[in-house]
Amino acid sequence: MGRVSFGVVPAGLDVAVTLAMRRHLGPPYNAGAGSCGIHPAGRAKEGTISTIARALVIAGLACLPATTVPPVSHAATESELQSAVFRAKPAVVMIMVRIGATATVRCSDGSTAVVQPGSIGELGSGSIIHPDGWIVTNGHVIQPYQEGADGAFAAELLEKAVAAACAAELDGLPAAAQTQRIRALAASPENRAGLALERTLQIHLSNGKSYPAEVKFYSPPAYVIVATTTDASGNPRKEHGRDVAILKIEDKELPVVRLARHSTDLHLGQALFVIGFPGVVVSHELLSRATQYEPSITTGRISGFKQDIGGQRVLQTDAAIIQGNSGGPVFDDRGQVIGAATFTSLQGEQVVQGFNFLIPVETVQEAARKAGVTPKGDSMFTRLWNHGVDLYIRDLHYRAYRNMSAANRIHPGFPDVERVREDCDIKHKEQGYLHREEYQWALMGVLLVGGVAGVWFGGRRVMSATRRSIRRFIREELDARDERSPR
Repeated sequence: MGRVSFGVVPAGLDVAVTLAMRRHLGPPYNAGAGSCGIHPAGRAKEGTISTIARALVIAGLACLPATTVPPVSHAATESELQSAVFRAKPAVVMIMVRIGATATVRCSDGSTAVVQPGSIGELGSGSIIHPDGWIVTNGHVIQPYQEGADGAFAAELLEKAVAAACAAELDGLPAAAQTQRIRALAASPENRAGLALERTLQIHLSNGKSYPAEVKFYSPPAYVIVATTTDASGNPRKEHGRDVAILKIEDKELPVVRLARHSTDLHLGQALFVIGFPGVVVSHELLSRATQYEPSITTGRISGFKQDIGGQRVLQTDAAIIQGNSGGPVFDDRGQVIGAATFTSLQGEQVVQGFNFLIPVETVQEAARKAGVTPKGDSMFTRLWNHGVDLYIRDLHYRAYRNMSAANRIHPGFPDVERVREDCDIKHKEQGYLHREEYQWALMGVLLVGGVAGVWFGGRRVMSATRRSIRRFIREELDARDERSPR
């Protein structure tokens, strides 16, 4: 939005306003309520009218920012950002799709063999949007699971099985001829019918627990045309996928994220952070497998507002996103989900970082509605954990430890909960007795009880002294009256 300059009135504007005032206001030129408090009155000369008109225009323009310029949202402080990251992490999950197969293959010479060509996996990220186990991720993360025998993974496994079963007839052929023969055998109806897939869809929480998941809603990536309709003019209109999926696992009171109401109020340069499971970290040869279920965080900013090939809104960011981050939640600096990571940019086969894209939160909300669930950003675990984080950030370690311990009893083993608990315990023990919260509360209790007791016993002494004074005063008055009365 451009800025409005109030210091200059364009030439000729004062004359136009003067004529308008003469027509509508009459000779007195009394301004109404819409003039922002300026009420010129009386008969003005020609030169004075121009001055009044200029003043009215400037005052009218000065009224505009109050209704047209949106309020400036202040960036979160360092402690608020740290709190937002802590709050979000337990609700981010790893999604594993694994497709295995057993294939009965008939080769060109008529021989058959039963082959197990191994399995292929897909790694992705997601977030829990309801404490009863509702999860959102990208459609392309679970696409191999959803497509089954019609998917690319199934075709790849069948070709591997053909290559293993028909190795004798493939030996000696040139590489191009081998590839052509394998594809021809894999495409035969008999071999396609002989492929039995074994599909698994698992959700892993960062505390190490895993759950089988059920697909409740699925929309494929944007390059997939899901329907063809006609617009109001009768022209055909292709509907593309939204690259979003809703999954369900069976559990209660799980940690949850809080969805923003909308993403239309985001602005260029606004800070954000992405939480997910990049494959390069999960499979890193120098990292322990014990920490593979802990998500990673990358930070960046909103760098653009675009549309995908289906005409749907997407957000552009410079935050680092790579294979495995897909479906991971993207948060603003207040800790609310504004979207989910969806696709990166390629130059040839090379990922170009700094130009990545997100589906907006509105897409997530629409998918949840179609799946029959209303996102809920609150659970008993989340309430205790969030309050504990707030206390921890404020260095109230004793109370933070108690909240963390209560959250840990609901769903034990979350690494961040355990780390914060341990840190709270250490810092609490390092504090002097007079700085510990429980001793401060105990001292306040003793002082309060002592104060009440002091008021009680002191009040009794005051009342007793008052009564003695009143008796003495009455006796003195009676004695004085007796002395004045005649005997």
